[in-house]
Parts: sequence; structure tokens; C-alpha cells
Amino acid sequence: MEETKNTESNTNTKQCKKCRSFIDKKAKKCPNCGSKQGMPVWLIVLIIIVAIGVLSSLGKDDSSTSNIDSANNSNNGSTQVQQPIEYIKVSKDDLEEALDNNAAAAKDTYNKKYVEVTGKLGTIDSDLKYISLMSSTDEWDFNGIHCTIKNNEQKEIVKTLTKDQSLTIRGRITDVGEVLGYYLDITEIIPN
Repeated sequence: MEETKNTESNTNTKQCKKCRSFIDKKAKKCPNCGSKQGMPVWLIVLIIIVAIGVLSSLGKDDSSTSNIDSANNSNNGSTQVQQPIEYIKVSKDDLEEALDNNAAAAKDTYNKKYVEVTGKLGTIDSDLKYISLMSSTDEWDFNGIHCTIKNNEQKEIVKTLTKDQSLTIRGRITDVGEVLGYYLDITEIIPN
């Protein structure tokens, strides 16, 4: 019995997981019963499942926090009086000239800004996803402003228009490029 106590208190030994005899701490297999001394498979599987659960809950916490932030922002916006949008009044020719003179400056001036653009109707997409606004003065205008239709009310207005008709479009410029020109999300279509 004294031998067992000495063996138990020795820090260089451990108990076999299967036969419970004391073996060398570094042993990978028990010399008595031959069982492996690594972590049981069920324990490894349990650790993996718990880790996956923790990681997925962390991801959900981040998304739920961002959803709460979005909800708070929208709630805060609804309690405040929304300021009217101030549009920069400009012609299609003015936008084109700014782009031709310096595309970087044009992007800096107009990108993500609300504009009120006058011109003539160019392309009308058959699926009513967009229209293009062309120059009122330049007969050979090849770079129209790509205007994205955003709702059914705008689609109904577009159905009543004809090519080369003069109109004013209010909207927000979403992209500016030296090759593709201007992209605009329509907020209002005003036939002239």
C-alpha cells in the first residue's frame, strides 16, 4: 500500500484511462492493457462542437448589434425632422464638360451628390430598369447619363415619355468615371 501511495504522489506518473494502473506520464499506450492514452474521441468532438457554437454565437452577436445600431439609427432618423434635399442644378452638357476637363475633379464635385439635371431623353430600357439622359445641344452625344429607375411611380412616368423629349431628372449621382460617365439613382422625373 505504501508503494501505491508513492506511485500516486510521483509527478512522473499518471493513471491509465482504461485499467487505472499507474504508468509513465509520457506513455502514449498503457504497458499493462495496451490502450491509447490520448484524449478520448468523444471529448475532442465535444470541444469542437463547443468551439463552433461559441464562434457562431460571436458572429450572431456582431450582426445583432449592427441590426440594433441600424434600428436605433432609423428610429433616431424618424424622431428628427428630415431636411429637404438640396439639388445642384446642372445641365447634362455641364456635367460632360466637367468630366472632359478633369475626371478626378468631376468625381470629387458630383459623386454622391444630389443633382437636378436637364437634358433630353435618350435610351429607354425595355425592362424599365434605366433611362439615359443626353445633351440637349450636342447632336452627336454618345455618353448619356445612366439613370436608374427606383420605383413603380417612376416606371409609369417613363412609359409616357418619348425619345428626345426634354426633361429634368433629380437624383443622386452614385458613380463617376472617365469612360462610362455618370450613374444616377432617380428620385424624381420632371417632363419639360
